[in-house]
Amino acid sequence: MPYRRRIAAELWTAAASLLLAAVLVRWAVTDGWDPLLTIVAAVVVVACVASLRRPAPAPHTHGLPGVPDGPCPSDAPDLSLWVVGNRYAGPIALLTFAVGVPASIVLPVAAIALVLSVPVVVFALLVRRRTRVIARALAAHQPRFAIAYAGYGGGPTHLTMWEEPLLSAGFPGVVFNYRASYCEYLQENTDLTSPFVQLSHDAIRDLQILIVPTLKWFFYLHNARSNLRYMAMRQVKHVWLGHGDSDKPASVFARHADYDILVVSGTAAIDRYEAAGVHIPREKFAILGRPQVQEILPATRPIREIERPVVLYAPTWQGKRKEVNFSSLRRGPAIVRLLIASGADVIFRPHPLSKRYPPLAKIVQRIEGILHADDDRVDTPGQHVWGDRANVEWTVNECMNNADALVSDVSSVVSDWLQSGKPYAMVSTRWTVEEFRDRFPVASGAYILLRDLDGAGPVLEDMLGDDSMAPARDALRLSVLGGFSGRESADAFAAFFHDRFAGVSG
Repeated sequence: MPYRRRIAAELWTAAASLLLAAVLVRWAVTDGWDPLLTIVAAVVVVACVASLRRPAPAPHTHGLPGVPDGPCPSDAPDLSLWVVGNRYAGPIALLTFAVGVPASIVLPVAAIALVLSVPVVVFALLVRRRTRVIARALAAHQPRFAIAYAGYGGGPTHLTMWEEPLLSAGFPGVVFNYRASYCEYLQENTDLTSPFVQLSHDAIRDLQILIVPTLKWFFYLHNARSNLRYMAMRQVKHVWLGHGDSDKPASVFARHADYDILVVSGTAAIDRYEAAGVHIPREKFAILGRPQVQEILPATRPIREIERPVVLYAPTWQGKRKEVNFSSLRRGPAIVRLLIASGADVIFRPHPLSKRYPPLAKIVQRIEGILHADDDRVDTPGQHVWGDRANVEWTVNECMNNADALVSDVSSVVSDWLQSGKPYAMVSTRWTVEEFRDRFPVASGAYILLRDLDGAGPVLEDMLGDDSMAPARDALRLSVLGGFSGRESADAFAAFFHDRFAGVSG
């Protein structure tokens, strides 16, 4: 915001200075004062500055009462020729005024400049009017919070993950989305009950109008740098939720210190910041567990008593950089064969983004083919679950409730799994067992599978049999999930934000 104000101030100061210089030059050249032409020159300068760049299109909404749903992407006229033409015509008009040419020349040139600026200025005014229509509808809706989404393709899972807990606080909300390229994707793949507002690429302009008096809280799910546009709105409180507790580097970005409140599931998250050298005052943290795990059921008996255990294999997304690639999916076919050889049935639920990346989608198909072939064999009792049943019909919590053990990676799936008390294995993609446990604390309760799967047989035999890691998991559950049981976390989350949305505390 200070940057935008500074640029605007500098621009208008420069324009006023040029106008003053032009007036003085004309006065010196013509040895006189022409009030009419001076007014015309001033109008041209104002119109030129107002139409120097193409205005962003208006925001649009989906599911906001009183406002028709808009298209994804937004409709907007191409004003390029008008903008570029004005950038030449405006200075030329001011120059002809300054050098003292007669009014018969200045006025036509000024008229051309004004005509070129009209479509741009009119469009900007229409955009502002449309934005105010949305603001009035939002004021009637009276949202207390907004999910400020500026992330990428994980939105369907993560928006759905947090909308229900936020609404459980008892007040309405709204979802703001920044990246228009994801508007249609989010609309098709989410079932949100809150109004959805698609911002333009000039989000700060939109938000200055759309933050209605009741809207005091913004919640963040992703580490997108575009969050800074939302965080420029200092009249609201900014709350970091993330999209799950894990030991991934994304959990400890230094810029998290800029949020007003950080909701964490347990003390392990706070320790993670300290270990990474990110110093955040303790009073900024709210330990509220994981509201989403209330539906995860605890184990009813030791795994060694289960004749044919079911293992959930849930590899994480590979990320966008090698440093944050913890995915075991490329080793997935070998891992699944090993689980089958260990006498287990498999539920296969890859990260949803894996199916959108062709090289990984082929590996997903290959793993599903292995499970399908094993199911078809007459000499195996295989009853595996994959495809739509594991990824669409069942939620991730239902997958967990139908499994007796987990194989995953450095992922929030592991933290949530701790709620069940059941055994789990994590795949180390590039570290020894000791290095992996030292680097990722949640692995202290895990069985570790190395990338080459060397020694995996005895590891899986222990996990599916005597389960020697059970005591370590119990200790982790307290530090990672805050010691909440059943609905306790969901109730604590709802109560905490109900008070703040109601204005009991700030």
